[in-house]
Amino acid sequence: MNYVNHFRPIYEFRPFLVWPIVIIGILVSGMPYGWAFALAGVALLSIRALQIWKALSFRMAISTKWLSKIRIGKLLATQNSMRKRADSMYLGIGYEWTQKHTQIAHEILRMPVTDIPSLPKWLSKTEIGRTVEERIERLFGPRDSIRDRMPQGSSWIHGMEQKKVEVPFHYKAMGGHTLVAGTTGAGKTRTYEVISTQVIHNPKDVLIIVDPKNDDEWKKRVEKECARTGRKFLYFNQAKPHESIRLNPLENWSQPSEIPSRIAQLMEEGQFRDFAFLFIDRAVKGELYVGDKPNLRSILKYAQSGIGNLLDRGLRRFFIENGLTDWEELTVTATVKDAQRRNDASLIDGMVKLYLDRFAAHDRGHETIDGLIATHTHDREHYMKIIASALPLLQMLATGETGLMLAPKADDFEDEREIWDIDKIIKQKAVLYMGLDSLSNNIVQKAIASMALSDVAAVCGAIYNFYAEKPDVVLIIDEIAEAINEQVIQILNKGRGAGFKAFVAFQARADLEAKLGNAAKMLQVLGNLNNQVVLRLEDSDTAKWFSDKVGETAIRVVNVSNSTNTTTEAHALEFSGSQSRSIQLEKVPLIPVKLLHSLPNLQYFMRISGGAVYQGRIPIIEG
Repeated sequence: MNYVNHFRPIYEFRPFLVWPIVIIGILVSGMPYGWAFALAGVALLSIRALQIWKALSFRMAISTKWLSKIRIGKLLATQNSMRKRADSMYLGIGYEWTQKHTQIAHEILRMPVTDIPSLPKWLSKTEIGRTVEERIERLFGPRDSIRDRMPQGSSWIHGMEQKKVEVPFHYKAMGGHTLVAGTTGAGKTRTYEVISTQVIHNPKDVLIIVDPKNDDEWKKRVEKECARTGRKFLYFNQAKPHESIRLNPLENWSQPSEIPSRIAQLMEEGQFRDFAFLFIDRAVKGELYVGDKPNLRSILKYAQSGIGNLLDRGLRRFFIENGLTDWEELTVTATVKDAQRRNDASLIDGMVKLYLDRFAAHDRGHETIDGLIATHTHDREHYMKIIASALPLLQMLATGETGLMLAPKADDFEDEREIWDIDKIIKQKAVLYMGLDSLSNNIVQKAIASMALSDVAAVCGAIYNFYAEKPDVVLIIDEIAEAINEQVIQILNKGRGAGFKAFVAFQARADLEAKLGNAAKMLQVLGNLNNQVVLRLEDSDTAKWFSDKVGETAIRVVNVSNSTNTTTEAHALEFSGSQSRSIQLEKVPLIPVKLLHSLPNLQYFMRISGGAVYQGRIPIIEG
């Protein structure tokens, strides 16, 4: 079996020093055809020099961490080249991770840290040393890179392979959706910057970003690239209403029940949640019946004040539609008129009695009117107790400046902010950046994100069912645990058929499990994220999950044993000894968990579903 010890002494160094002396001796000796022997010596000297250069380059590569930088022009040129050549996106510089790299990794992991080659510490402590260090960096360092002097991560992971390539992420693979995992500061947002920049410059793609942290650099990058391409940039941030667009999260739906579902899912599970859904559903259907357009403000109004006015309008319309134009002149006329003189509530009671006697009793009623009547006649105290669980949330979303942003008034001509919805954004190929200030107002921001993503899911379903030509929609959700809901799970399940490509990020699987409430739901979500880009992880459970997903390989392990022996009868200088050396195969994870804990900033492992595994480094965009 072939086995290479990458950390043995550089034995080639001594022949390299001897060969020049030999060559000079041959040339001055005057021997016949000495020039031919000298040329042979030069060839052997060159071979030794190349071997020494490779050994030193490898050792310097694993001893130094680097950060890549790329000008925006070069990034776009690389993107165009890779798109034409392999229909893929650029994800920095790296190499395909194979058994060879696992072999080297295990050799290093079994070594004492002090045995791993590194630059002498004295270099950076003196002016001369720093000059020498800079020359070494220029000699051995990769192009367009600077030293990474941050303490996080091990330098040798990226340096194990000197033949780097442009890491491709194929567009066809993106339809399987992608997980971007990493601890705080590992580089998730910078990864998203590289991805979103390329999406914006692909004229076929629509980009929707949900960023709970509202990263200012990411937002500026997206805005700048939209300006370069002439695409419409839309910014939504509830904490910055004067910079924000207005966005109606209840604009798109296929079934009326979707609207109360989006509100009810924001509440904790339980009986009150089910009753709140029931009452909101009745009000929404009542609004649609009388020709109104439901929004958060109208739903709050009916939840607080009751649906008496809505029931009145609904009954009047129902009577006219069913040919009862003279309903006030019928046998209950006196009752109704008397009720009208007393108060409106009695009037509604009279209208309800007429409806029940003339229509509902003969199975000629309408389910919407039946639902409104059931709510109207429900015990008021019990109704308020049930609906109280939904009122605080509706109050936060539907009142004040937030209400004007999420339930925009189209006839408010003094408000010059544009009104958008997800379907309109997709049709016009605009770019939406939703910055959610979750640090200062976490409850409201989670609710906004959840409702916006529900609207995305509704549009996704409409595209899947009714669009002949599917648009390419890239949906990026940072910190998925802040916004996950049933609709997002449906996007991951069925979004591919509608042309959706989702990128979601988290720091640990536990965040997702805590939000969803059980491990089965978490595994359902993870099962739909067929590609994984994993930066440095602190969570061992997530690291073990990814390592298991990548699979196993076999490495060669060298076992060396020595023994000496002597007997009491033998001479003092007589002894016997033996040495044995064996190579065995050992099954190990292709990517050890230790490596996932030791990645430097902006470095990652990427697994494409059913394809290759890469180790790469995300560049920092300049310009």
